[in-house]
Amino acid sequence: MKLKKNIILAGMAVFSVAFAKAQQPNDCNVMLSIYAENAKAKNYDEAYKQLGQLMEKCPDASAAIYQYGERIYEDRLKKKKGDEKENVEGLLKMLTTQAEKFPDVVNETKKQMEAASVMFKYDVGTEDEQYKILNSLFNKDRKNFTDPKAMMTYFKLAEKRYGAGKMDLQGLFDIYDALTAHIEDLQDERSKVVTTLLDKEQEGSITQTEEKQMKNQQINLKNYGIVMGSVNGTLGALADCDKLIPLYDAEFDANSTNKGWLSNVLVRLQKKECTDAPLYIKSVKALHAMNPSAKTAYGLGNIATNDAEKLKYWDEAIALGVDKDLEANIHYKKATIYKNKGQNSSAKKEYLLATKAKPSFGLPYLRIADMIAQSTGSCGSNPFEKRAINWVAARYADRAASVDPSIKSTAQKTAASYRAAAPSKQMVFTSNYKSGSTISFNCWIGESVRIP
Repeated sequence: MKLKKNIILAGMAVFSVAFAKAQQPNDCNVMLSIYAENAKAKNYDEAYKQLGQLMEKCPDASAAIYQYGERIYEDRLKKKKGDEKENVEGLLKMLTTQAEKFPDVVNETKKQMEAASVMFKYDVGTEDEQYKILNSLFNKDRKNFTDPKAMMTYFKLAEKRYGAGKMDLQGLFDIYDALTAHIEDLQDERSKVVTTLLDKEQEGSITQTEEKQMKNQQINLKNYGIVMGSVNGTLGALADCDKLIPLYDAEFDANSTNKGWLSNVLVRLQKKECTDAPLYIKSVKALHAMNPSAKTAYGLGNIATNDAEKLKYWDEAIALGVDKDLEANIHYKKATIYKNKGQNSSAKKEYLLATKAKPSFGLPYLRIADMIAQSTGSCGSNPFEKRAINWVAARYADRAASVDPSIKSTAQKTAASYRAAAPSKQMVFTSNYKSGSTISFNCWIGESVRIP
């Protein structure tokens, strides 16, 4: 152990001497190579000593100077080495310099987002300055506004501006709507990848690279779920039905012919499921009278007094063109109606259409799993097959857990309960079925399952 330590120290000494000699002819390539070797080996203390000289003599040599510098200062802050203020300033310099000097090498927006998050965390600059940076990036380059930490910071700063009277409630709602819609789009993109790879995993054709990709996307989904929970938690107290209804009700008479205002009220009340409020009903009717649309058709479906009318208006809304979130919600509501009527096949179809419209929507998969698990009386030709139905139910619960972090824990517990109700290994062994063989269910389920 002592010998190994001496060898490492000797190696570091050789690097230090070589770095010092390289400075004399200003050989940037040699200096950068030695610096990079130290950083790669996580010899951050030694690399830190070399960073300043590299920035002075070879500031434009490579983006790697600042990329490794970012790691160096993050390590110093984490381990509380040196003066915190100097380390924060150093980290900010690494981030901003990458964006300024090497926009073709690094993602400029992402580096600026990281810098704004660091400013917020370590109280650098004013909150107005931090908000201005993130708000500008969000509106200018939304495609690359993907860092979960920066998203949370952005909304916290917006909420603080509202609390300080620098933004009205509608302004905060507008940011909430835009940010959550963006997060949902990102979740849907990631969920599509996960769903495709889950199918390959089930078929046994998934590669190691794809398994790693699926794991990374599931991590992304988890992080965006955390952001969504944080944003909803921040806004929750301000946007509940008992807060929204008095706020908008007081303004209704003055805005009863204002299409924009009425449309905004409908969106806000629908998102919070305040659709049984008199305000919602009169707003839907007023807007539909002025400007019939998919949005008002959906609203009329919500306030309809019988299922036939509800289905009619909701189908009309989809035909007129709604966004994917609303389309998923409509299919989910239709499925619930069919499920309550015992029309499982139609319910399953609508639940799957909901997940097609919004791939990160896991609840429909759980509902299908529940219907399947409760169909032992009508599906399966013998007791073994009736219990085997639970494997199909577990498969749907697993999918819910994979695509929707918000219900992952519940879905995993549900899947485990279904597997516990399925045939045990002992039952398989003593039955006429063999492990690896397939059972097909010709009832409304219309699927097959391979015996584990």
